[in-house]
Amino acid sequence: MRRIAVIVVILVALATLGMLLVAQRDSTTAAGAGSAAGADTAAAARAAATPPAVTLQQLPHTFEQPVYVTAPPGDTDRLFVVEKTGRIVIVKDGALLAKPFLDISGKVTRGGEQGLLSMAFHPRYAANGRFFVDYTNLKGDTRVVRYRVSRTDPDVAIASSAKVVLRVRQPYANHNGGQLQFSPGGRLFVGMGDGGSGGDPQRRAQDSRSRLGKLLRLNVDVSPVKVGVYAKGLRNPWRFSFDRSTGALWIGDVGQSSREEIDYLKRGRPAGANFGWNAYEGTRVYDRAVARKLKKRSLTWPVAQYGRGAGVSVTGGYVYRGAAIPALRGFYLFADFGSGRVWAKKGPGGARSVLPGVDGQTSQVSSFGQDAASELYVVSLAGRVYRIVASP
Repeated sequence: MRRIAVIVVILVALATLGMLLVAQRDSTTAAGAGSAAGADTAAAARAAATPPAVTLQQLPHTFEQPVYVTAPPGDTDRLFVVEKTGRIVIVKDGALLAKPFLDISGKVTRGGEQGLLSMAFHPRYAANGRFFVDYTNLKGDTRVVRYRVSRTDPDVAIASSAKVVLRVRQPYANHNGGQLQFSPGGRLFVGMGDGGSGGDPQRRAQDSRSRLGKLLRLNVDVSPVKVGVYAKGLRNPWRFSFDRSTGALWIGDVGQSSREEIDYLKRGRPAGANFGWNAYEGTRVYDRAVARKLKKRSLTWPVAQYGRGAGVSVTGGYVYRGAAIPALRGFYLFADFGSGRVWAKKGPGGARSVLPGVDGQTSQVSSFGQDAASELYVVSLAGRVYRIVASP
């Protein structure tokens, strides 16, 4: 009997051990399946953060130093091309209209970084016919001017309707900024460079009394127009934009000698952001004396930057929100004027990736543009405008 009892105990122990081994096997299998699922999820995330291959479709026209492309809200038939020399021309249903929409070439200084630099349509353009332009006048100073379209011909602006809404004296001929964009809240934002020369010698970007080196915010629906400083510490925010989906602000700030940077602010961010120039160029110290006066934790740091191996002058762009290339939605596109490199970045935390089919395909990328349908364009100062389309 005692021997039988011992045998029973051994059998029970063996059965228990077998159950434990089966449980451990099942657990290992489940963990392996979980790891595989995790790997699949990570791979899917990486794929979602990789921009698709696209291509460029050239508009069948040559322009005179084009620097910007845009369209009025809801107007899917026309594309307005801003020429640095002082004209705004219209491409309508694919054809270039013979008569310019606006010609202020007699008022514009054209040399170097100067000229007619951008335009923006009022959010209620269809009702009030108002639009705004940014240019350097014959003395080289910045002017932001409001115009009105003809009531009888929507393809022609009334030159005599000009009303200056902003005057900023420029001490040097470079770093004029020049971008105009309406925010989701209906305010007109104006990009202002630090005044030029090199290194911001008068340290205007950090001087709250100066409008240079700033992002200005204008209420153009009141009289007189109300002007405020929204952000400071910028060297030359040549191109910036608001994401049409999230309202976030993206800025391409041209560097001095070592770093080009992309800055980002969420929608609703209160005024007062400081991007650090000329204390910092990107995340590198540029002027130690200025840097010692600033608290690093109070600065807004770039979400992307690159050095001279990749380019010499960043051209900020847009977040793609069009319908023609679904896989490109949500990517922020930007380029370098000197190298011709073009990148895409998925959100502020995403990695910078080359945009296949556009990267290195054109020279002198002076701007990106966005039409009423949220499709994007690449503008070359050499005279060409290209639409970004799906790769065949």
